Amino acid sequence: MDPRPEAPLIGRLLPVLQVLSLVCLSFAALGVVALEGTWSGFPAFVAIAYVTAIPVVAVLWWVRARRRSMRGRALLSLIVTAVLLPVALLGAVGFTIPVLLLAVALVVVDTGPRAGYLTALTIGAAGTVLHLTSGNGLVVGVVNGLPVVVLLCFGVALGSALRAYQEAHARDQRTIAERDRALARLEEANSRLRRTAEVEKELLLADERARSARDLHDGLGYRLTLISISLEFARRTRQSDPEAAWGEIDTADATSREAMTEMRTWVRALSPVRDADATGAAAFEAIAESFRGSGLEVGVETSGEDVPLRQEASLLMYRTVQEGLTNALRHGRARTVRITFDTRGEEIVLRLVSDLDEQARAQLPPGPISPGFGLRGLADRADALGGDALAEHLEGRVELTVRLPRSSAVDDSEIGMELTS
Repeated sequence: MDPRPEAPLIGRLLPVLQVLSLVCLSFAALGVVALEGTWSGFPAFVAIAYVTAIPVVAVLWWVRARRRSMRGRALLSLIVTAVLLPVALLGAVGFTIPVLLLAVALVVVDTGPRAGYLTALTIGAAGTVLHLTSGNGLVVGVVNGLPVVVLLCFGVALGSALRAYQEAHARDQRTIAERDRALARLEEANSRLRRTAEVEKELLLADERARSARDLHDGLGYRLTLISISLEFARRTRQSDPEAAWGEIDTADATSREAMTEMRTWVRALSPVRDADATGAAAFEAIAESFRGSGLEVGVETSGEDVPLRQEASLLMYRTVQEGLTNALRHGRARTVRITFDTRGEEIVLRLVSDLDEQARAQLPPGPISPGFGLRGLADRADALGGDALAEHLEGRVELTVRLPRSSAVDDSEIGMELTS
């Protein structure tokens, strides 16, 4: 059997019972001498058997208490019953009963109830045989042996109770160990998840930078090419047609201003604000502040309490604000953007409303906006959390809305920790 430490209650209670039972056995030895009055003959033999059993049983129980193997404990408990067999057979039933009951109980604890019943029957049968060999007859043997068996059954009951407690304690210890291992695995999984989320966030931003780099090459590169062509034309015509040359210089100047404006937009988009401690409206306000330097007027409004979001939901909201502000500035050439964050209902709702200039309003058809790379990524993330993301052109403005179920967006464990702290 597997090594198993004794349950705490048994470890504290058992030594007391063992000492008391051995004290009772010593009283039984003194009682034999006191009643018979001599140290000769059969009473002396009984007293010697009792006294001899005391140190032997004490040593065996002391060794048993220090064994962790159930097989070793069972062997020692059976040896104790063998040592106490003369105590059960000699003399009268009285102060010898406690030590016998405890010996049988320990046999049950270490081996099982079946061994306890077998031990009790063996002692009863041995007593009956002893009466038969002494000439007292079968009836006398049974009458004297049967009460001993019944008394020893109390030891079986005590041992069964102690064994049940021992097994329950062992199950509890295994459950606690399994819980600790599960908590350790869960903590490790959470750590991996946090690291994965950070890596995913960086990869997402890297994809956005790569896409933005391509757009930057196409848009800004085109304007720089126009500036170069205009300046080259002005250089060649400055003598023959000064008026046309100055016109090209004006065109190059206007184009360079557009390029500078676009460059500021790209700086905001490619260098998002990072604040690991900022959450909710504070994080949105930090991102918005980085875009205000481009001339964009951004307002942030919140409704409801500041709830802790799960890592996936927080990343989605972060990317929505960044994507919405970037698109509003680059494609819609917006002047104002209003960000609202509502946590009051069963859904967590983030909405960005931006205006459009005349050119963007004419180019963008009313209704849902066909998602590009960035909006498609937001929609996929929202769908994975049981929500949705939608961008629409409504009466000269663009609304980007992300909705998430509260159950999948809010980290309830963090709320519980706040309530108990």
